[in-house]
Amino acid sequence: MSSAFRWLFAAVPVAFTTMPTPAAAAAADNYPSKVVRIVVGFPAAGPADIAARLLAAGLQEPLRQSVIVDNRTGAGGNIAAQLVSKSAPDGYTVLVATASLLVNPALSASAGYDPARDFIPVGVIATQANALAVTSSLPVATLKDLQALAKKHPITYATSGVGTTSHLSATYLINVLWGTKATAVPYRGAGPAGIAVATGETPVAFMTVTGVLPLQQQGKVKILGVVSEKRLPALPKVPTMSEAGYPQLNPSWTAVFVPAETPATVVQKLSDAVNTVLATPEYRDKVASQAMVAASASTPKQVADYMKAETQLWNRIVKTTGAKPEY
Repeated sequence: MSSAFRWLFAAVPVAFTTMPTPAAAAAADNYPSKVVRIVVGFPAAGPADIAARLLAAGLQEPLRQSVIVDNRTGAGGNIAAQLVSKSAPDGYTVLVATASLLVNPALSASAGYDPARDFIPVGVIATQANALAVTSSLPVATLKDLQALAKKHPITYATSGVGTTSHLSATYLINVLWGTKATAVPYRGAGPAGIAVATGETPVAFMTVTGVLPLQQQGKVKILGVVSEKRLPALPKVPTMSEAGYPQLNPSWTAVFVPAETPATVVQKLSDAVNTVLATPEYRDKVASQAMVAASASTPKQVADYMKAETQLWNRIVKTTGAKPEY
């Protein structure tokens, strides 16, 4: 795997369950024999939806079946997660999710699922850097400038929803690390959050580069820092958080999951097909055109180990920030 993604597969000892029922195992021999549905918990044109649709298009050849995308939005991805967790464990209903899958149960006991108990991770398909942006008229040029301003004058910052990685990362950075008392303003997705910061309705936003880059190119916002291991080709003059003197947060990721008890043979077939797509220049180029990075090939075990580490990370951030759900 490339060095850029070594962090993606940090080994920890506990993996998600992969034990199938006998009935599910018996049905796996002919997989896939019908349409495969990818369920996404976020609106069309967002980073998760874009990655899911690119994956769906690429999967049709290795799986030799039609693959469709079904957007089931709401409750920070919970509606989609609950739907897939209760679906037949046969590989025909697949979840494409973000870290919200791990965050929501940490936010509330009423999330309706347990990510370690109810899902098997198949593969990470893309990562996307988050960015801290401000409306163009705000008199700051660096993250240090914004920190100083926030200490003198309480600010508001837009996020793509309560419990999203943008909300938790921004709250952790601005309120915990900076020691300010800024107020988060949740919007229904990256699109509305971007519009809010572009118009100055909410002067600061923490969201994916995918969502905020077009606004920067139009001169409507200034991007002060990115959550990325290194500077992005699309933003060569924008420092990473660590370069700016702040602890490095993890980039956002998008990954594929199936219901628990899905037969191991089905999980492996899906994993192999996903890895085939990830290796194609067409997928990698299209993902890159959306300011995302295609993940490296991985095994279900590697992804399960990484998800365990991510669960521990986000549980800690939820506890530290005191975040509460909006649903």
